[in-house]
Amino acid sequence: MKKKFTGILMSFCLLCMGLLAGCSLVETNYDRYYNQVVAAIEDKESGKRAEITMSDLILGYQSYGYTYEQYYDYTREEAIKETLLLLENREITILTAEKEFGVSQDGTGLSTKEKSYLYEQVIESLDSNLQSYYDDIVGADEEEEGDDITFEAYEKNAKVIETTNSKGEIVYAIERVNVEEELLGDFTVTTPRDFNNSEDRALILENFIDYVENSNDDYKRAYRNYFSDLRASEYGQNLSTDATSVFKREIERLYQVAYENYLLEKYSYSNMNLEGSTVTPSQIVDLYASKVRQSYTQYQLEGDSNYDANVQDNVNDVYYFKTGREDTKFFTVANVLFMFTEEQQEEYNDIIAKMGTDDGGKYQIQYQEELDKLYSEITPVLRVYNEETGVYEEVEDTDGLTVEDVYNNMVLSLASAKKESVNDVGDAINSFIYTYGEDTGMFNADANYVIGIDSEGNAVSNFVESFNEAAIKLYKNGHAEIGDISGLVRSEYGIHVLIYTGACENLFNEVTSSFSLNENAISTLYSTRVNVLVDKTYFDVLYDEIYNDIYSYFESTNLDVIRQNYNITEYTNRYSDLY
Repeated sequence: MKKKFTGILMSFCLLCMGLLAGCSLVETNYDRYYNQVVAAIEDKESGKRAEITMSDLILGYQSYGYTYEQYYDYTREEAIKETLLLLENREITILTAEKEFGVSQDGTGLSTKEKSYLYEQVIESLDSNLQSYYDDIVGADEEEEGDDITFEAYEKNAKVIETTNSKGEIVYAIERVNVEEELLGDFTVTTPRDFNNSEDRALILENFIDYVENSNDDYKRAYRNYFSDLRASEYGQNLSTDATSVFKREIERLYQVAYENYLLEKYSYSNMNLEGSTVTPSQIVDLYASKVRQSYTQYQLEGDSNYDANVQDNVNDVYYFKTGREDTKFFTVANVLFMFTEEQQEEYNDIIAKMGTDDGGKYQIQYQEELDKLYSEITPVLRVYNEETGVYEEVEDTDGLTVEDVYNNMVLSLASAKKESVNDVGDAINSFIYTYGEDTGMFNADANYVIGIDSEGNAVSNFVESFNEAAIKLYKNGHAEIGDISGLVRSEYGIHVLIYTGACENLFNEVTSSFSLNENAISTLYSTRVNVLVDKTYFDVLYDEIYNDIYSYFESTNLDVIRQNYNITEYTNRYSDLY
């Protein structure tokens, strides 16, 4: 089980020890060099000590630190020093967490559940590393996993609740939700295990070797490659090089990584709901108002010429939409696409080519009939949601399902959803996209497709002509309702069904450069989806932004505070050769 933590990772958590690729430094091949201490950290109160070795620093640089040179124009010396700072912060946080939770790497203070979880993490990491070597051998396409069609539902982090004050007036408050009672809330212990128990630890390697021995030749080769890289990574350190010894050290390393990463997560998790991280309704409302004022100033007062392009490309970042008679009116549509197969696409291209060369128009009717036949032969895909994997899996036998069948079902479903609520309509549209749609741009999109119509009725859009024409017709000059559906729209890609998903308009009237809102506006922000297809509202977007800012600031200031509890000694002369 791979736990997906909900906490916000501190930046230094990226510095996990591992076999990661990066820029190489010149390495001197002897044991003493690698194991010399470049920084020592000591708890002023307990005297507990942590050390960062040259090996740690080099690995940290290769794992992450080199990016400071590549992307942020740091010098080598600056990148090394920044790497060391992050390593120090990591060790300081681990020491602080161990003191706060009363735990240590030898298992002291860890619950049975935590011990079993860390044990499983070691096994998963070992198996995952072997699988990576195997994939390299057989040429597995890493992008294949990306072909799975999944719906990434937004998980709300907070809700608005109504209360009454001493005067009996309704007031609003924000309550954080989606917080597990414990960090490992969804981890189940089957057989209790403890890495620090010698028998349990030995079992990991025993099972690993048994698995390899009973696997095919490619896995055996992957094992040998894994072993070879591990042995090479220890070159010059005067360590035993037999496979058993090498993999025992690898397993111990993986446990250390698992333990430290879990501890960092636990520490971060424990601080996420501090009173100082509370977000208030007024903060939400004020942030929204400030974003509206910024957009209003940029597009209305300063007349930014990029307005049309920005709305089409990044509609969720535009918080004010121009309302003048001569200004472009924007709206959004969802697209359910029934695509040509590769063979049908080639046939389509041939027909279009022939139509283009028929100057006299002698065979146009025949070519049109061929096109009509080709479009009628498009067969929709049909997917069924697998609750175990979370993937929409394609069904091979569709029992003669036609595009017309799907379209008629969509018409009936949308008519029914309209009788309920706008959100029900959005949910129905989303179902069509994942069950039948072949437009990958609609899967887990932050926004639907944006179409503009200028004052003369022309499309402001980068989509194909037939798509634009159908969208503007669907818009009904501003009188469309969310859930209105087009007919079957032909294009060079196949057949589209467009569904109107709303106008791009301001949530509140009378927007000016001094735009402000009272706290009652929180209810509108809380109930209005940013994208009608996904249950993520303006409140959610604003809350997450504020909370993350607060927590990032907390993490930064907390580090400054806890560093004062430690004596930190850096031996600059020991690593200056890395510059």
